[in-house]
Amino acid sequence: MFPNYSALSPLCTREEFMTAMREMVDENAPRVFALCEELGDRHDAVLHYWGMAHDDHADLIGTGGSLHIGFRDATTARERLACRRNMHLVWPHQPPDPV
Repeated sequence: MFPNYSALSPLCTREEFMTAMREMVDENAPRVFALCEELGDRHDAVLHYWGMAHDDHADLIGTGGSLHIGFRDATTARERLACRRNMHLVWPHQPPDPV
């Protein structure tokens, strides 16, 4: 049950509150990743899933929006969804891992 916030005085200025809220979001933001399938021997690639890696789990969403599933972590998601496919875990804005 939440208290009646409308009866309480603000604890800080609007600027201080917005700064604190931004810090909370920055500290808890998940890392975004993608799962892409390699077609042939480096002939093409398909982005199948977008994911969010949290400290204790990973959420995955199919690019068509039809799948939403949770995994222990991003690596486990790749391993489970590979199923005879050459699936790669890709972290945006980072150099590719050498294979």
